[in-house]
Amino acid sequence: MNSALIALVVLVLGGEPLASAQEVLASADTLELSLDKALELALTDNLTIQIANKEIERVDYARKEAWSSLFPAISAEGAYTRNMKLQVLFLPDGVFGPGTGGAMEMGFKNSFTGSLTASMPLFSYSLFQNIKLSEHEVKAAFESARASRINMEAEVRSAYYGLLLANDSYAVMQKSIENAEKNLSNVQNMFSQGVVAEYDVIRSEVQVRNLRPSLVQAENGVRLSEMMLRVLLGVRQEVEIKVTEELFDFENRVGEANASGDVDLTNNTNLVQLELQLDKMQTQYNLVRSQRYPNLVGFINYQAVSQANDFQFADYRWANPFAMGLQLSIPIFNGFSIHHQEKQVAIGMEQMQMQLEYMERNLTLQMRNAYTNMIKALEQIDSNREGVKQAERGFSIAQTRYNTGSGTFLELNDAEIALTQAKLNLNQAMYDYLSAETEYRKILGQDLQSLGR
Repeated sequence: MNSALIALVVLVLGGEPLASAQEVLASADTLELSLDKALELALTDNLTIQIANKEIERVDYARKEAWSSLFPAISAEGAYTRNMKLQVLFLPDGVFGPGTGGAMEMGFKNSFTGSLTASMPLFSYSLFQNIKLSEHEVKAAFESARASRINMEAEVRSAYYGLLLANDSYAVMQKSIENAEKNLSNVQNMFSQGVVAEYDVIRSEVQVRNLRPSLVQAENGVRLSEMMLRVLLGVRQEVEIKVTEELFDFENRVGEANASGDVDLTNNTNLVQLELQLDKMQTQYNLVRSQRYPNLVGFINYQAVSQANDFQFADYRWANPFAMGLQLSIPIFNGFSIHHQEKQVAIGMEQMQMQLEYMERNLTLQMRNAYTNMIKALEQIDSNREGVKQAERGFSIAQTRYNTGSGTFLELNDAEIALTQAKLNLNQAMYDYLSAETEYRKILGQDLQSLGR
């Protein structure tokens, strides 16, 4: 999990851009952080998101390039030729009278040619398939960006909930030590009055000392969780993070993801991307088949031609041939290459369809497992909450019994340990629910935009 958090990547689409995390925190010494604020910061300043946005921009230009093929292509050319030896025409002897015929030179030393040509596709099935292919690229880029954003949100939620769990666990351990120290003070007073034995004092002191390593461990857990969150948000170590929420502040969101557990993978980004790839392969199949169709192109050509033995351009006589027409090309036979290309793409489509079905089955199992974990965590929350109430009541009774001399220190110690464990179990159950819900959202393909917040 730690490596996933440190190596994390993801993306944002739409919405008004926020200031970068560095700009927000440049002059701040303390960052008051909520879940929504953490998500905003992570989705604003992540390099992977910026790369994905650039990819969308790139494929959009590729799409425009494909559409530009429908416009006329206009080109101009010019040529100068110096005829070192003129061409000859062989004529029969006496063709124009006595002494005529034989090799006769033709043309002039200098030849100038200028032309303007315009052509435009009138019917080209392959051209339209290329345009559709570019549209698929745009859709794939947008879905890839959405996938990055969903993954980022899941990582941030997981890290944020982990920090809340660490904070609450640290608070429980602090409270446990406070209770132990209070008990130690009471036992020492009672020992000074001769009410309890020295053993109780020693056992009470040992209890306090035994709890301190757990408190240090809990503090280290807070520090590690905070570090993971800093990595995701790009927050400098000098900036103090002050979390404004507690784990059970999210209790009102329990059951928000899906109350029925229906399997709806319509928006799952992995499936959507595979479906887009399958659609793209269908277009590629049509593109291969388009090689069987004729192409019709319309063209216009205008020329300016002149020849002379000198460079007196003002005296040149220019010819201006002008032509327009249609060019039709019909493929007849190419050695079965198109047939074999079609078979290759068709097999690739079959493979993609199998992958799609396989992934859908796996995601269905993962989704149901996540939903089951949510339900079990809800049941555990209710059970552990009742356990905390009972443990608090038991600790109060054990404390009263010990203070009145009818109970033993062992009973009091057991009651205090049971209370601490009950609180930790309750926090863990709440964290388990939020973690399962995060995974559930991810499988569903839910993000801030799809939830409208």
